[in-house]
Amino acid sequence: MPYIKRNSNGSIDSLGLSLSDEHPEYIAATDYELIDFLSFNNEAELSMHALAESDRDIARVTEDLIHLLISKNLILFTELPPAVQQKILGREKLRSSISGDIDNFLIDDESL
Repeated sequence: MPYIKRNSNGSIDSLGLSLSDEHPEYIAATDYELIDFLSFNNEAELSMHALAESDRDIARVTEDLIHLLISKNLILFTELPPAVQQKILGREKLRSSISGDIDNFLIDDESL
């Protein structure tokens, strides 16, 4: 994840990949200010970081879409391929361990 240090003008002065005293501020890889800063350095690396962040965002959107379709009874969780079911359940387990909420994709009359 990109972290930055700003100069006295408020512009990005340097970039790091982890939070530290040297780089105390997180910035999204797709932030235009970061893109401008890196455009003088390595555009390919910036594009890869932006794409990776976009992939994470799309993954979450896909999960939310699947959850919505299931909650509206448009699809059953068990209709998804087993590998997809396992990945979704794994992510839900991780998310619930962080937040304490349990998000169950299964409808009451469904089982694995």
